[in-house]
Amino acid sequence: MSTRLSTQANLGTFDHRREGMAVMRSNMELLLLQSTIIGACVGIISSVLALIPSGGPNLAFLEFCQQSALLLAAGLACALLGSAIIGVLISVTVSVSHKFGIDPDNIGTPIASSFGDMSTLFILSLITSLLITQIQTLWPCLVVVLSLGLTVFLFHIVRRNEHMAHHITEGWLPLVYAAVTSSIAGIIVEKYADRFPGMPALVPVMNGIGGNIGTVFASRLSTSLHKASKRDIAGGGSAKEHNLVMFILLLINIPVQLGFLAMHRFVDTSLHVTLWFVLVYVAATVIHGLAMLVLGRLACTILWSKGYDPDDYVNPFITGTGDMLGTVLLALVFLLV
Repeated sequence: MSTRLSTQANLGTFDHRREGMAVMRSNMELLLLQSTIIGACVGIISSVLALIPSGGPNLAFLEFCQQSALLLAAGLACALLGSAIIGVLISVTVSVSHKFGIDPDNIGTPIASSFGDMSTLFILSLITSLLITQIQTLWPCLVVVLSLGLTVFLFHIVRRNEHMAHHITEGWLPLVYAAVTSSIAGIIVEKYADRFPGMPALVPVMNGIGGNIGTVFASRLSTSLHKASKRDIAGGGSAKEHNLVMFILLLINIPVQLGFLAMHRFVDTSLHVTLWFVLVYVAATVIHGLAMLVLGRLACTILWSKGYDPDDYVNPFITGTGDMLGTVLLALVFLLV
């Protein structure tokens, strides 16, 4: 949503208040629909996985139904509330930045991803804490029914929107890919958390910053491709310009990573930071950041040449790949030092 709105803002859609509001509303509706469907899928998968530690088929049917209703309700409610909050934040960020002459490509995606992770965790913990006290009541089922009803309502709204209807059948592969790869990253963190206590705190830093520079670059590249298409110009900016942006973003990554590493060292004294650790960590962050930039550039170019809108596909690929690759690289850092 952030990249789509940023592109529209740079194309001049937000210069007209009515058009800008219509674009924000339609993108919000699509975001809510996609979020609830993904939330339902996550709840169903979690329900199946809950059988494993609970004894598999020996789990009582009633207990399984209660757990499934709780997980499904938590996934749907968190998806709805979280996406609504982040959607409003993205809309306000893009609108305000465009009004003051700031390129929303540079700030929209980082704010959305950073605040989105934090707000999602908070909302999920809050909703789960409330619902778990009502696990033996009908409240979880009621939440599921209401959420699914809202999903059907959103489906009909999006389907009637000629500019958004195609998203109902398109763009799901990147979202599923991001969910799967992020889950793999979580499994890796869980495996090494006890062995390396300082690793979990650095995972969001490694993955977040590297993913952000990748999505910022992809968003800028997608905007340039749309602008070139609108003006009937081949390509989307010169290769020299794109190389310069990649170089600047990669340079920004290093001091920011070192700053967070130093801050974490003072907060968590269990992390033993040596010169060798810093060198290996910086090398890993450079590899991670460069990989995200190259992935963003290749994905945007290939998708655009195939007739796909990079705004709809690239960011989930970058964030999903970034989470998995960053976690693997961070595990290698701790293994090497």
